Amino acid sequence: MKRVYLKQTRNKNGTPGKNYWQNHADHKIKITFDPVTRAVNGSVQINYTNNSPDTLSRILLNIFPNLYQKQALRKMAVNSSDLGDGLNISEFLIDGKKIDSTNLVTRATLMTVRKVTIHPGQTIKVNIDYAYTLNKGSFIRTGQVEEGAFFLAYFFPRIAVYDDVDGWSEYPYTGHDEFYNDYGSYDVDITVPGDYQVWATGDLTNIDQVYSPQFVERIRQAEKQDEVKNIITETDITTGGITLNSGGLNTWKFHADHVTDFAFSISNHYIWKAASVLVDPKTGRRTRVDAVYNPRHDAYLPVIDYAVRTVKAISYQFPAIPFPYSHQTIFDGLDAMEYPMMVNNLPFEDRQESAQLTTHEIFHALFPFLVGTNETKHAFMDEGWATLSEFLLYPFVDPNGKLDYDISDINKSAGTAWDVPIMTPTPQLYGKARYANKDLKPALAYLYLMQMLGKDVFIKAMQHYIFTWQGKHPTPYDFFYSMNSFTGLNLDWFWNNWFFSKGIPDLAIGSVKKSGDQYKVVIENLGSELVPIHLTVFYQDGSKELISKHIGCWALGNKTVTIVVKTKKKIKELVLGTEFDVDSEKENNVLLGSSIEEIRQLE
Repeated sequence: MKRVYLKQTRNKNGTPGKNYWQNHADHKIKITFDPVTRAVNGSVQINYTNNSPDTLSRILLNIFPNLYQKQALRKMAVNSSDLGDGLNISEFLIDGKKIDSTNLVTRATLMTVRKVTIHPGQTIKVNIDYAYTLNKGSFIRTGQVEEGAFFLAYFFPRIAVYDDVDGWSEYPYTGHDEFYNDYGSYDVDITVPGDYQVWATGDLTNIDQVYSPQFVERIRQAEKQDEVKNIITETDITTGGITLNSGGLNTWKFHADHVTDFAFSISNHYIWKAASVLVDPKTGRRTRVDAVYNPRHDAYLPVIDYAVRTVKAISYQFPAIPFPYSHQTIFDGLDAMEYPMMVNNLPFEDRQESAQLTTHEIFHALFPFLVGTNETKHAFMDEGWATLSEFLLYPFVDPNGKLDYDISDINKSAGTAWDVPIMTPTPQLYGKARYANKDLKPALAYLYLMQMLGKDVFIKAMQHYIFTWQGKHPTPYDFFYSMNSFTGLNLDWFWNNWFFSKGIPDLAIGSVKKSGDQYKVVIENLGSELVPIHLTVFYQDGSKELISKHIGCWALGNKTVTIVVKTKKKIKELVLGTEFDVDSEKENNVLLGSSIEEIRQLE
C-alpha cells in the first residue's frame, strides 16, 4: 500500500488522493434467451476508458459463464449435465478491428487479449458476439430456478478491474468468491418469449411497449404509494394478456447509470407485489420495492413487508441515508445473493431467517454497489456491514419478532487452525473461517466500535465514509483511516486487534471484594482478542442490573478491569457477557456456588 500514498492516489486521512483514478466501462448489451433450450445469444459493446497513468499492453476479461466449462477450476460442485464448452465467442473487435483468436488466451473464467495498446486517457470500443447455454441443475448465483423461471447473472464478458492497488484484478472466479467490477452505464435489450415478464437492474424504458395498459397503470401507482399493490396476480397469469405480444417475442429495454453490474430474472408464472418508500423527503424521491415469487411459496408472503421496511430503515435508521436506487426487486430463486437493484432469495421457511436475509441482501445496495468495495479480495468490506444490518435493523423489519442470533462459530473456531485474521484475502478462506471472517467477525467488530463511539458518532462516521467513497473503490485501509480521521481518534489499536490479529476472546470473572455497600468485581482478559464488558448482576429479590464497559476499556493493554457494583441488595449471581459478546470459554463467565456464598459472608 505504501506506493499508493507516494503516488497520492489515496490519502492517509481516508480520502481519495489528488491523483486518484479509476477506469470506466459503459455497456450496450443485446440478449436473446430461449427458456426451452436455455440458449443465451448476446452481443456486448464496451466503451472502456483508461483513466490510469499507465499504458495498458493487454486487456483482461472476466468470462464468468465459463465456471461451467468442463475443464474449469471450481470450488463448487456442478452437475455433469451442466458442464460444456462454456462461452463461445464468434467475433471479437476492438475499434472495429477483428482480433485474431491467437491473441485471445482463455483460462477458465479469465481471458487475456494480447497485443493491444491503450494509452492513458484513451477510450476503446470492444464488440463481442457470444453464446452459451444457461445451467439448469447446478444453480450457482445464476441459472434455471424451475420450469418457467430463470435468473441470469454474470451473463456477458466484461473487462476486469485495473486499479492503483493491484493493477489487473486477476483472481479467477471459482464459484465461491464474489466480484469486483468498474462503474459504468448499462443499456440492455432482453428478448424473450412474450408470455414472460422481465425484472432487472435499472429502469424499464419501454414499459408501454411490453406491458398491457392496465399493468402499466398498476406499476405507476405502486411507484407513488406506500400501500402494497398487486401488480400481477394468479388470476392475471391464468387470464393472460399481461404483455402486449404474449404470442410472440418481446424486447425489454433497461437503462442504469453508474452501476457495477447488471442482472435480470424472468418468469411466466410468478406473481408480483410492489409498494414504494419515500426515501428522500428533501427531493421527494421514492424507491419502488418488489417481491416477485411463485404463488405456491407461502413463505414468500411476508417478504414484501420485510423488503419495504428494510428500504425504509436504511433511509431513516441505519445508516440513515436515502436508499440510492429507483427500485429494489426481491426475486424467488435458489440462492441468497445480491446485485444492483436485484436480490435473488430462497423462500426461507423460518421467519427470522427470512427477515434477516431480506435485510442482509438489500443492505448490499450500499456495499458493494454504492461504495464499490472489492468483494473478491476483501469480502468483509461488504458482508460485515450487511451482517451488522441484521443486528441493527431487525427490530424495524420484524417488529413482532425476536432476534435470536447465533455467534457460536467464532467461539468454536477461535484459536484453531481455521482461525485467521479478518484481513486474510477472501480466496484464502476455507471451512469455518469463511463465514466467521467475512461476515460475523467484522459485523461484531463494527458493533463493538459503535458501542464505544456511541451510535450517533458511529453513524455519522459511517456516512462520512460512504459519501467520501461512493462510486469509488476503497480499500480496508481507506476505511480505517476514514474512521480515524472523522472521529479524531487513533483507533489503530482496535483495527490491529480485530482485523490484523488472530485472537482468542476470553473474559473471566476474577476476584470479588466487598466494602460496605460496594462490590469490586475484577474482570480478567485471559485471551488476546478484545471484547466489551457486559456484566449482569442478578439479585435475590428477582431484579437485575446490567453494567457495561465498551471495548475501549482495554485500549491501554491492561489485562484487568474493575467493575464497581453499588447495592444494598443481596447478590444471587454474576453473569458476564450478552448474546453478542464472543467468548471461547463460557465456564468462567458465571459466579456460582461457593463463590456466591463468599460474597454473602462478606456482607
